[in-house]
Amino acid sequence: MPIALIHNRPETALELLHVATGKPIPPFTAARVEAVDSSQPVPVERRADSVVVVRDEKGKATMAVIVEVQRGYDGGKRFNFEYLGEKYFSHWLEKGEAKGRAEGEAKAILLVLESRGLRISDEARERIRLCEDPEQPDAWARGAAVITSVDELFG
Repeated sequence: MPIALIHNRPETALELLHVATGKPIPPFTAARVEAVDSSQPVPVERRADSVVVVRDEKGKATMAVIVEVQRGYDGGKRFNFEYLGEKYFSHWLEKGEAKGRAEGEAKAILLVLESRGLRISDEARERIRLCEDPEQPDAWARGAAVITSVDELFG
């Protein structure tokens, strides 16, 4: 019956998640029950009782709730569906990895400049942090070791 409730009204899964975690649900246009299986080349099947995916006005998935009926507490259960999460949100994983790498590179460049006693203006700091060119941090890192002023990085 709990899964029938979710299938008939997917928003119920979001409401339950909010009540259980206290975390807000992102704004959405639609919440639909979607594919519950996550197949892979190895003969292992992972199937959830239900999956509710929240999509924005452009149809992009913004959140997924994997619904599993439990008869008791199983602390490891929440980690059994990583493949299903990747099915819907692998683009977020890739984007998060790239963002983390860029943040680390910017931090390293700024640390080298600071350790050398160079004055870093707020504008230069922001330019380094917000850089979206994947090749630029390498050039800045090489330069950070030998320049005499931060302005030389951008010149």
